[in-house]
Amino acid sequence: MEHHDGGPLQHADAVLSMGAHRYGEKDAIVSLEYGEAQSFADLDERASRVASALTERGVEPGDRVGLFLPNTLQFPETFFGTMRAGAIPVPLNLRMDVETLGYICSDADVDHLVTSPLLVGGMETDRATVAAPADIAAEAGIATRWIPGMGDPDGDADGVVDYEAALEAADPDFDPPERDTDDVAVQTYTSGTTGRPKGVLLSHRNLLSVQESMATSGPSPDPGMTGLMVLPLFHVPTLNTVMGKYLYTGGTVILQARPSGEGMLQAIAQFDINEVPAVPALHTMMYRAYSENPDAYDVSSVEALGAAAAPLPDDTKRNLTRDFDVSMSEGWGMTETAGLVTLRSPAVNKAAGCIGQPLRNLELELRDPDTRETVVPARALNPRKAPTDLPEDEAERTGEIAVRGPQVFEGYHGLPETNEAVFDDEGWFHTEDVGRVDEDGHLWIVDRADDMIIAGGENIYPAEVEDALYDHPDIAEAAVVAAPHEVKGEAPVAFVVPEPDADLDEQAVREYSLENVASYAHPRRVFFVDELPRSATQKVQRYKLEEQVEAELGGEPLASSEQL
Repeated sequence: MEHHDGGPLQHADAVLSMGAHRYGEKDAIVSLEYGEAQSFADLDERASRVASALTERGVEPGDRVGLFLPNTLQFPETFFGTMRAGAIPVPLNLRMDVETLGYICSDADVDHLVTSPLLVGGMETDRATVAAPADIAAEAGIATRWIPGMGDPDGDADGVVDYEAALEAADPDFDPPERDTDDVAVQTYTSGTTGRPKGVLLSHRNLLSVQESMATSGPSPDPGMTGLMVLPLFHVPTLNTVMGKYLYTGGTVILQARPSGEGMLQAIAQFDINEVPAVPALHTMMYRAYSENPDAYDVSSVEALGAAAAPLPDDTKRNLTRDFDVSMSEGWGMTETAGLVTLRSPAVNKAAGCIGQPLRNLELELRDPDTRETVVPARALNPRKAPTDLPEDEAERTGEIAVRGPQVFEGYHGLPETNEAVFDDEGWFHTEDVGRVDEDGHLWIVDRADDMIIAGGENIYPAEVEDALYDHPDIAEAAVVAAPHEVKGEAPVAFVVPEPDADLDEQAVREYSLENVASYAHPRRVFFVDELPRSATQKVQRYKLEEQVEAELGGEPLASSEQL
């Protein structure tokens, strides 16, 4: 752990003080769309002003403060400033509906909501509807909203505090309350794709452990490096893994609020960006824009690409590493682990889908999803030792990933029974993600355990079928989900986004899949769509596709004749 002010870092917001001391007026964060920059010293002072302003208005240690903010400079200063006050930030997903956001704020007992003037009246985009903060406050009974340029510094105008005026008047010399490194630092929420969102309690130790691991594992930024932050900051593992790493090591982050392939390429050229971490969908989007006119974009500054959060198509990796002449790392992590758990170094030459080995200070095992018996022990997955005791049969090297270590969350807020179900007596967190280990001791994500399709007794992992579909030259994107089947119980169907001007039909795609996957795993139906439904972090929302399947089939199961 880095040392500052006479000892090792104990609190996540202390990273700002360390950065201000070491790097001063050097740019820490630059807002691409709004042309604003914030130095390490400015960020540290602004966070202290946030802490002072919140404290002066009655926010106490342990109180929850909602953050409904886009990727602007206001987000990091509020996030860390809330922590500095001893309170707990609750970042809110901009793409959730009012009812869900109200539920989250009520569940967390949020009574202060910090938001942006950009969102005051809500917003309609081509991807989502953004709720109005006043509607969220009304839904959850939130008393105070903080908005720059609106209300007044005292919050007397209908419970609206002028955020900027309050910070201007606040004391920049804030003395933080006593806190323990194991105290909750942030309460973030799962996406809620399988039910109500769950509050994930992450401690200061959790956050700092990830930042330390990222700074010491694989390619790490130095103070001269610049990274592009295009993923939403309200997704805390992304904020912690990417922005946290740069704040920890003195690099500069370029914030992009509106992701687009062309915009990412323009940012790379404008700011000489060295590293582009993104989810696979954004890498695919970026490469599509690049391939249409490669001479229009200068990507020579890029030294590394990183992918996580979803399976990376092999052709995307091949195209980007070839045409950008760079290496690509790939990792895996969860909201519950505050960031990445595994990382495949760019120096390791593996196909897309390999997520590497555990980061330092973490233990990882593969368990039987039903019995929780160990399939592959932690000693066989130790990145500092050659793999041992690995079965020859690949199926015997596949299981649910269990992880233990200092970055694993404290538990779900107010859900003791769920906590008891996901943690065992030895502190292992059972993730419900299924992985396999290869003969070199590197991990590959197979799929979510709850996404697995069982067709007539055969286990089918959608990601494996999707990988095969992605190899078709006329398929841009694909997602596979289960549909009820009159004989087999359930069977896979596919949603496909064709490449522009592609001439595809359902029969051709089904025949292609039969040639490239096991016969029992081929999609029984193929539905063509313009785009796949995605969350704010660009993960495919399978539950929406499952609802669409039901509508497409009229509520009837697939018949036995619906197979080649």
